[in-house]
Amino acid sequence: MDFCVLPVKEFLKKVGEKTPTPGGGAVGAIVAAIASSLGSMVANLTIGKKGYEDVEGHMESALEVFEAETNYLCELLNKDIQAFDQVMSAYKLPKSSEEEKAARDMKIQQALKTAIEVPFDLARRCKNIIVNIERLAKWGNANVLSDAESAAHLLVAVYRVAKANVIINMKSLKDTDYCDWIREEMTQLEKQINASYDRIMEVIGKRNG
Repeated sequence: MDFCVLPVKEFLKKVGEKTPTPGGGAVGAIVAAIASSLGSMVANLTIGKKGYEDVEGHMESALEVFEAETNYLCELLNKDIQAFDQVMSAYKLPKSSEEEKAARDMKIQQALKTAIEVPFDLARRCKNIIVNIERLAKWGNANVLSDAESAAHLLVAVYRVAKANVIINMKSLKDTDYCDWIREEMTQLEKQINASYDRIMEVIGKRNG
């Protein structure tokens, strides 16, 4: 099923059902896509407006990022669901013999890495988007700054969602070097996202007087 094409009410119903998917990671991808779409809106409402001619280049560049990320995140939504399903399928594999146990363990470890990589990718998307939200905060249409601010709030929340999903899947992963690398990368992403968020809040605060 392509969850990206579901009507909003149907998607919400699916989230609330007695099934583990779509879960937090999928919801995070949708929320990040909404934040990116808000960025597109602010950029579009700045381009062509009187008094903002000098910043159109910034808005057009940001708009390209927002549109690409929104499309990507829709696909990431489906990938998140598929990754979880792969983990569950791996755990259901037979384990009657030593050979089956070894094959099952290998499949579980492979599936867990995929289940980590998807929310890790979501965290990277949040960083890419919020960096461009900074452009909106600095130069975007003053009448829709609250929408840029809303996008920033959402992206910080989604990063935390992504982090939670990365951590829970790392608990059962045996590749310690890989886990250490993911933790370090996530720490750097968190620093970058928080720094962008703080700058956005500061700039918007000044522009709002």
